Amino acid sequence: MSTKKFALLVVTLLFSTTTVLAGCTSSNPPAAKPGDTAAPQAGTGTMITDKPLTVTGWTDFIPAPGSTGVSSYSDQILWKEIAKKTNISVKWETTAAPAADEFKQQLGLIMASGKIPDIIGHIDPLLADQYGRQGALQPLEDLIKKNAPNLQKILDSTPAVKGQITSPDGHIYFFPRLLLDPRTQAFAGYMIRGDWLQKVGMKAPDTTDELYQVLKAFKEKDPNGNGKADEIPFTDNPNPIIWAFGVGSRGPNSTDDFFIEDSKIKYGPTDPRYKDALQYLNKLFSEGLLDPEYEKMKGDVRDGRIMNEQSGFIYGSNAGYLTKYNKMLQGAGKTPGFNALAAPKGPTGERNILGRHNEIDPGRGVSISSTTKNAVELTKLMDYFYSKEGAMLLYFGTEGDTYTMKDGVPTYTDKVANDPKLDILGYLNTYVGYVSGWPSAQIPEHYLATLSDEGKKGNALAVQYAGKKKVPALHFTQEELNEVQTLQRDINTYIDENMNAFIRGKKPFSEYDAFQAGLKKIGSDKLAELYGKAYARFIAVLK
Repeated sequence: MSTKKFALLVVTLLFSTTTVLAGCTSSNPPAAKPGDTAAPQAGTGTMITDKPLTVTGWTDFIPAPGSTGVSSYSDQILWKEIAKKTNISVKWETTAAPAADEFKQQLGLIMASGKIPDIIGHIDPLLADQYGRQGALQPLEDLIKKNAPNLQKILDSTPAVKGQITSPDGHIYFFPRLLLDPRTQAFAGYMIRGDWLQKVGMKAPDTTDELYQVLKAFKEKDPNGNGKADEIPFTDNPNPIIWAFGVGSRGPNSTDDFFIEDSKIKYGPTDPRYKDALQYLNKLFSEGLLDPEYEKMKGDVRDGRIMNEQSGFIYGSNAGYLTKYNKMLQGAGKTPGFNALAAPKGPTGERNILGRHNEIDPGRGVSISSTTKNAVELTKLMDYFYSKEGAMLLYFGTEGDTYTMKDGVPTYTDKVANDPKLDILGYLNTYVGYVSGWPSAQIPEHYLATLSDEGKKGNALAVQYAGKKKVPALHFTQEELNEVQTLQRDINTYIDENMNAFIRGKKPFSEYDAFQAGLKKIGSDKLAELYGKAYARFIAVLK
């Protein structure tokens, strides 16, 4: 393909590309068993080339605030050790962690220039698909079979991974970051103030009906003890509650409304149960149980609700919310009262957490340019990350320095776990290696180390009650993608406007049928058809 023709394609891509993968959600097919999460070890610690080899790479990077001495990936333990162990060094050119659209624009300009680096880091699979089909990225499936035994074994043993990284043209264009253990997939859940429950004399709610009664008591019985009726029981995004009604819906960590049921992909907003969910949320809102600022909740407002002890129920990350908020409350001299809570059982008896990862991280992978002269060596380098030694280096660093082994379990040293300025992830991402950014099979002990004891309980509950309705990461042909993007742009806006109007009582439910008719008019059936085709291709790869 000529540089001029390719540049024209890239310009088109810059104005059309959005990630319409099915979120960071878990696919329906079973993942590997917890004991199988470490990728097989093959040829670790051996030189990939006889002579030192330097390749070029491009991605985003920004050191954590408060860190010193690190200006690029080349300064990190990970890439220094890789150079020693494999004889391959990467000359990194980086951009300062832009927003997703800006990252795509910058990458597009690099692609259009015709001077493509050997390695493209932190690329999402849909973007890799499009550049791969245009001839800019190297098809990888044959290279993997011949040169990546660790990754190939995973593809053979976990078909869901292969299904989620295979382009509609049958090729694989990126090396994925894998989350094979259910504990690494289930990162979020519900949490409730346990001390508030004691004050109002109630047990932890098990169903959506019980949750309503508890929130009502939080509103009326002054659990924060300040003598004021200032409680806003349920804060932040309420959309995850819709999952309890058995259907898909946009949540804080889910990009669309599709779900899997009876071996079929279905669309949440057109399912009759969706109306039941909105009526439930409308009842919460109308009685002052749901935060009036939930639509555009800012972090500082949410933090204020918690620290001022106004809110006692929330859905979010077990690390970013549950662990964080209990630590903040404790630091302020307040009793840390948040307890992990099982996903409430809905009217149909289901518990679901759709906002969890699937077997691949849809936002983080690595691709190899089609112009590189070192495709074999780079494939071997990427495969090193899937080995036990490579994964340990990425997620824990070097033994005796950043971690030690205790009773057979890798444990971070004090310099990592108790850095005065950085939390564990901040330290690792800055000084060791960007743990969320590279091809690998995430080690569960790494993720669990970022959680408090209560956070670990939340993780276990999320694993137990995640359900099986999450949609895998899907791939679309370019023609399908263009149509999906056009449809979703209008449909998602329409759904958000109407969903919030129903919840807030600005639109009566007597107009719900008109809302459904409007959905069909702007193409919800066609959107469901396109997702159905993509899901059928995913199933075909599994078979």
